[in-house]
Amino acid sequence: MENETQITPKPLTELPVPALNAAQLAAFTPESMHAEAGVHFDAERANALLAERVGNYAVGGDFGGDKGASSLFQVQSGWVNPVEGYRDEIQGNDGVGYVASLKKSAAYAEANNLPFGISWGGPVNGTKPLFHPKAAIFISELGIEFGGDLAAISPNVKAALNDGPAGLISAAVEAYKLYQSKTVLFVINGGGIGAGALIDNTIYALEPGHIAGVPELNTYQQTTPCGVYNAQHVCLERLGANKAGIEAQWEAQTGSYMRARDIEDRYKEGNQLAADLYDHSALVLAHIIQGSAHALNIDLSSPDVTVVAHGGAFKFPHYGERVIQILNQANGSAPNFIMTKDYGSKESNACLDGAVIAAVTA
Repeated sequence: MENETQITPKPLTELPVPALNAAQLAAFTPESMHAEAGVHFDAERANALLAERVGNYAVGGDFGGDKGASSLFQVQSGWVNPVEGYRDEIQGNDGVGYVASLKKSAAYAEANNLPFGISWGGPVNGTKPLFHPKAAIFISELGIEFGGDLAAISPNVKAALNDGPAGLISAAVEAYKLYQSKTVLFVINGGGIGAGALIDNTIYALEPGHIAGVPELNTYQQTTPCGVYNAQHVCLERLGANKAGIEAQWEAQTGSYMRARDIEDRYKEGNQLAADLYDHSALVLAHIIQGSAHALNIDLSSPDVTVVAHGGAFKFPHYGERVIQILNQANGSAPNFIMTKDYGSKESNACLDGAVIAAVTA
């Protein structure tokens, strides 16, 4: 309306910079993060192969609890980008139709002699999906027809990865391209909080978000237990994740549920609670980066190390910069830092890109 004025929100980076909590950092160990070594990946070799294979095609599939989609990709300018020519989508309904969709895409890959890379939004053992609360029918059907193994669907399936390691692969390729980094810490803040690391060409899956949060970080008195690994403590994910933390804390404070993207809109209108929630989340993420790095003997000040950030929280204005600002104050320097929203195709995502890269460079 004509007489309304837009309130300009104060950027997170202009707020006082909080210190990291020593007791929280001490809680990070390889054991508490459930660190598990996985696939081998050489980012330098992958970049060289992507440069050599410009013009090559591959099929990429991204499946989770809500939906599944496969499409055609082409290696372009040292990256993999979706292109027209093939597309198949399936809406998630406990995983009904996922196997049929994967078989269809595998048949296309075989007919055209293309590698097929798959990103799966749940835990895996090798190339076998183990679980997803919203895809039980898929897990059952995959078990009946293919012994539970994505690789058994077709010899053209060259990579089948959990979405965390898959995202880390695309992050490692970009980190090497920009900084020649071969050590990468990959953090995700979306529905929950996840992480992974590339150390000595080995990918490590990490679960730092399920570490217990210290009382000093439980600013909004969260009481919902973690639940993962049957843990009853309030974990860091409950305190800082875009959905499990920010949305839940907004609802507890206001009495009404609101999606994270709408909370961001309230921030842009000048809402102080929205600003405070995202600032608090940035502090939680800074602890996760610092604690994970220390537990894995990663020196964040080294030029060989890059932190790559992924997920909806990093689309919030100045959120990534705020995380780095907190780390810079704590360490006296800031690490190399990249956000996945700033590279790759807008029609794809870091996890899907990583699965395709793994297939192309296998």
